[in-house]
Amino acid sequence: FIYELEYSLVSIPIINNKSYLDITSDKFSRRVNLTYPEPWHDEFQYHGWNVYAYVLAKWNTSIDLIFLQFYESFSHAAYQTSQLGQSRHAFLIEYCNTLVRNKESMYVKFEDDPSVELPNQSIPFPLSKLVFGFANGWALNDDIGEKTIFFPATSIRKAYRELATAGKEPRGVGFWVVEEEGSHGVHYAKELKSILDDDGSVIEEI
Repeated sequence: FIYELEYSLVSIPIINNKSYLDITSDKFSRRVNLTYPEPWHDEFQYHGWNVYAYVLAKWNTSIDLIFLQFYESFSHAAYQTSQLGQSRHAFLIEYCNTLVRNKESMYVKFEDDPSVELPNQSIPFPLSKLVFGFANGWALNDDIGEKTIFFPATSIRKAYRELATAGKEPRGVGFWVVEEEGSHGVHYAKELKSILDDDGSVIEEI
């Protein structure tokens, strides 16, 4: 994978858990058995500290899309909505606002791990590459509980409309997984397309 990135000119997407590319933290580690700082489910030791930031730092111009999985288990999104009472649409708006305040970049302390041989630096993370990633109906299964956040299409639409009006919308939206389409009455394929058709300033089919 790394070899192909280094020696080919093809552009690729990054599909990642939110903690692997976390704009709220400047920490860096190659480990993916870490915990979040929030006092919530610290028994879950499968988070990361910006491990994918290395890929962005090395091959940023080869990355077309960054599909961010807000549905990572016990994510910041789940914590902020279920424990702190932030609305789902407000979380999405604040995420993009944070990127804009940071000049569409994120600062990462790569020197925390000298073996990667990268200096601490700001990495470009433009909204034009960002794809919101959501869990569809499976996130409402009884055995999921608060582990995985579900964003109703109404919340996504409200956030996307406000962001598009302000010129701060992401590249697009997506979901996992198509086999669960229709589960619990959730039809993201139709609903998310409608959001882009109605409120997106730029529509692209990829």
